[in-house]
Amino acid sequence: MEKSITNKRKFLMPMMFVVSFIYFGVFRYFVIPSGDDYFWWGPQGKYLLHHMFYGPQAIYGGSSNGRYLGNTLEIFTMHSLPLAILTYAVFWTLLLWGLWRLSGKTLLSLTLSFLFVFTLQDSFLNNILVWNAGFVNYVPPIALALVYIWLVDKGRTKEFNQFLALGTLVLSYVGGMFTETMTVAQIALGILVVLFFNKKVKLYHITYLLGAIVAAVTMFTHRGYRGKSTYRNTTFDPIKIWNNYAKITHFWLITFNIAMLVALLVAIAILVIRSDFSALKKTILTVIAVTFLIYYVAINFYLQKHMQLNDMYGYNVIDDNLSNLEGIISLLLVVFIGYCIFMFFRVDAKMWLYFLMTGVIMGQLLFVSAPINCRGNFLTYVFTYLITMRFVLAAMDNFRWKNWLTGLLLITLVVVGARYLNIMSVNQQANLARVNNPDYYNGKVELTKHVPYRKFVWFNDLMNQQVPAYWKQYFNK
Repeated sequence: MEKSITNKRKFLMPMMFVVSFIYFGVFRYFVIPSGDDYFWWGPQGKYLLHHMFYGPQAIYGGSSNGRYLGNTLEIFTMHSLPLAILTYAVFWTLLLWGLWRLSGKTLLSLTLSFLFVFTLQDSFLNNILVWNAGFVNYVPPIALALVYIWLVDKGRTKEFNQFLALGTLVLSYVGGMFTETMTVAQIALGILVVLFFNKKVKLYHITYLLGAIVAAVTMFTHRGYRGKSTYRNTTFDPIKIWNNYAKITHFWLITFNIAMLVALLVAIAILVIRSDFSALKKTILTVIAVTFLIYYVAINFYLQKHMQLNDMYGYNVIDDNLSNLEGIISLLLVVFIGYCIFMFFRVDAKMWLYFLMTGVIMGQLLFVSAPINCRGNFLTYVFTYLITMRFVLAAMDNFRWKNWLTGLLLITLVVVGARYLNIMSVNQQANLARVNNPDYYNGKVELTKHVPYRKFVWFNDLMNQQVPAYWKQYFNK
C-alpha cells in the first residue's frame, strides 16, 4: 500500500510541472500588453535594438541601459506570441521547480511552491505576473539564480562533470544581463558560496563568480549609465533613505506580503511551542510571534480600509508617525526572523544564504531614489518565500493532519489557479472588444472603458497605456 502511494506521488510530481508549463502558457496567451511593452514593440525598440540599447536621454530615458537580454527578450516576445508563451511558461515553471527542489522533494513542498504565484501581493501581480516587461526582466534571472543554488547544494554530496564549470560561467553571465539589481546580487551570491566552501571551493563555484563579474562589467560599461539621467538617481542621504524605506519600499518588502507573513509567524509559533526551550523562553517567543501576527493582519486591514494605493501600489501621502512606526516594526520583524533562523536552523547554510541575499537585494534598493517601484522587491520575495517554506515544512513535520493540510492546499491551488485564468480570459475578451474599433486604432477616438479586473493589467489598466498602432496591426494582419 505504502509503495503504491509512493509510486503515485512519483508520477504526480512530474505531471504537476507539465500542468504548470501548460497553465502558464495559456496564462500568457491572455496577458494584455501595456505601457513599456508598446515602447519596445514600436520604432523606439527597433532603434535601440540596432544601437546596442543606447540612445539620447531626452528620447529614450531609462530604456537606454545595459539590460541586453531583458530588452531583447521584451522586443522579441512582443513581436512573437508563440515565443512569448514559451518563454513565460519555461521561466515561471523553472522558478517553481527551483523553489521545490531547494525545499525538499515532498508533495507539501511542491504544493507550497506552486502556491507562490497566488500569494503574490497586488503590486507584484500587477508589475510582474501580468506585465510582459516586468516578467522578462525579473523572473528569468531569479529563476537562474535558484538553479545555481540548487547545483551548489547538490554538489555538496555529488561530483559533477568538469564541464559544469563552463555551464555555471554561462549561467551567471546570462543571468546578469536582465536587471541591475540581480546583476549585483549574483556577484554577492558567488562570493558567499566561495567563502562558505573556503578551501573546498570547486571550479564551477569560481566560474559562476567570474561570469557574474564579467556580466556586471558588460552591463555597467554601457554608455547609458554615463552622464546625467533624468530617469535614474541614487541617494546616500540617510534621511532620504529612511523616508523612502518607511514611506514606500518596506511595504513591498514586508507589510503587503500578508499571506506569507501569516504562514511564517504561525509556523514559528508552532515550532516554539513544540521546542524544548524553557517555559519562559517559549512564552516570550510565542507572544512575540503572535503579536507580530495580530499587528500585520490589523495594519493590512487598516491600510485597505483607510488609505488608497496609487496605480504603482504606493501611497501618495502617508502620515509620518504611521510610516515611521511601520518602518521600525518591519526592521524588528527582520531581526526576529533572523533570531528564529539562528534558534531553529543555525547550521542550515541555505537559510542563511536566503536571509543574506534578501539583505543584499534590499540593500541596493535603499540607495535608489528614482525610479522607485516594487519590481526589485519581487526578488526579495522569492528568498523570503523560501525562508517561509522552510519554517512551514519544519512546523508540519510529524503533524497529525499533514496529509489533510496538503490536500486542502491542493484544492486551494486548483480553485485559485482556475479563478486567475478565468479573470485573464474575461479581461482579454473585454479588451479585444474595446480596441477592435477602427475609429480607435486609427486615432479618431480614445478608450472609454476599463477591463473588468483592472489590477490584472499593468498600471491598473490606465487607458492611455494602450497604443492604437499595435492594435491596428493586430487586427489587420
